[in-house]
Amino acid sequence: MSQPPSPHPPLLRASAAVYYAVASFSVMFVNKALFTSLGFQYPIAVAFLQMSFMAPICYLVAKPNLSWKIAAGIGPLAIVNVLNVVAGLIGTGGLNVPMFIVLRRFTLLLTLGFERWLYKKKHTTTTQVTVAIMMSGALIAATTDLHMNIKGYLAVFINDIFTALYLVLIKNMKAAKELSTTGLLFYNSSLCLPLLAVAVVVSGELSTLRAYPRLGDTVFKVVLALSTGLGLSVNHSQFLCTRLNEPIMTTVAGQMKNIVSTIVGTFAFGDFTFDFANAAGVVVSMIGAVWYAFHSALMSQQKQDVLPKVSQETNGYRNGKLKNYTSLVNGNGKYEAIPSK
Repeated sequence: MSQPPSPHPPLLRASAAVYYAVASFSVMFVNKALFTSLGFQYPIAVAFLQMSFMAPICYLVAKPNLSWKIAAGIGPLAIVNVLNVVAGLIGTGGLNVPMFIVLRRFTLLLTLGFERWLYKKKHTTTTQVTVAIMMSGALIAATTDLHMNIKGYLAVFINDIFTALYLVLIKNMKAAKELSTTGLLFYNSSLCLPLLAVAVVVSGELSTLRAYPRLGDTVFKVVLALSTGLGLSVNHSQFLCTRLNEPIMTTVAGQMKNIVSTIVGTFAFGDFTFDFANAAGVVVSMIGAVWYAFHSALMSQQKQDVLPKVSQETNGYRNGKLKNYTSLVNGNGKYEAIPSK
């Protein structure tokens, strides 16, 4: 059954989506510069620095209650986040920007799948068609990539799986709903730290870090500092966007950001070689993303249009819950209120 519509104002939800898109765009290019241009091949160490910066800042801002019960409830989210962040950092360094973005579109398909599997949520035919177009373009681009990096591809596919699961858990996990966005981010980053500390040692990154030749370089320090700070921004914006919107809308914001990133990334780092079929796949995937974004915006507006009618007829819409109506469902391309039985 479809969930009740979000009670948050459209402007607030749109602002959260833009915030996430800008933060995600910024951190992707900074990390790409760090891993590719500066050759800093230590993604787990970067993730550890990001979480080390994030945890105290979020605690000072939110001052959440410290509870082992809450920590245990957030634990699965932290494990998924560690795998998501590390895989994403490895994928960023291993692929050119256009291909990284195209392969990240599989997150949409996986998000739909997790929502259907875990929460029995149904999606419209248009949503399924647009996702299929994006996937088709992604597959065309992947099979014609002249610089296929198996390690990078594997990392991005793992990143897609855990990103989709992460977004769905943020929206639906009971323990997450008991905290503010910043408080949730504090617990999440704090629980990630010991896992990342072990990973840094086991992976051998800690023992070889001193061998990196540009440790004392000013440019490297600035880029590393930006990556560390932007890690807080992108995580906070992702949490906020997902809580104010649906998980799938967060992925849409990321896809719209990716259109700009694809164009800029094609020319920025010099690791993209033009191939007609590959470029065609990228364009097809972009078309699907744009269509999906417009469709999602239309569906969101239809939900908002139904609410005044529901409220007027029942005088029962309070605090985002339908008292005399169980939900809003999509039928024949329009949202309709379903009365309670």
